Amino acid sequence: MHKELPGKIIIMILAVLIMSPITKRVFSQETPSQVSNIDPDKLKSFARVYVQFEKIRDTYLPRIKSAQNARETDDIEKEARARIAEVLKKEGLTPESYSHIVKEINADVELRAKAMQLIDEERKKS
Repeated sequence: MHKELPGKIIIMILAVLIMSPITKRVFSQETPSQVSNIDPDKLKSFARVYVQFEKIRDTYLPRIKSAQNARETDDIEKEARARIAEVLKKEGLTPESYSHIVKEINADVELRAKAMQLIDEERKKS
């Protein structure tokens, strides 16, 4: 039974990291451009959070995969959630506002391009 647990936990942690919607849809080119009302500073905050989420994912996913039991997995997840909350708070975002920005990026080709540019710049800083 423990063999199935890491797969479920990995899916859950990715959802917690809010990465699933981004990696699957945010940078697709299928949606038409629309007028966005995302403040440029919020978009920059989004880019910083996105890059930090990638780092958190890269740090915690291997630990979750190698966890020996459910308690250890829970402890790792708790630590990851705390880091996620900290990153969001530092940038003045909430899970809801982050999600809203993701939806806006999904709906706006120009905004998506700007977000990609900001994310690339942020990655270079790290």
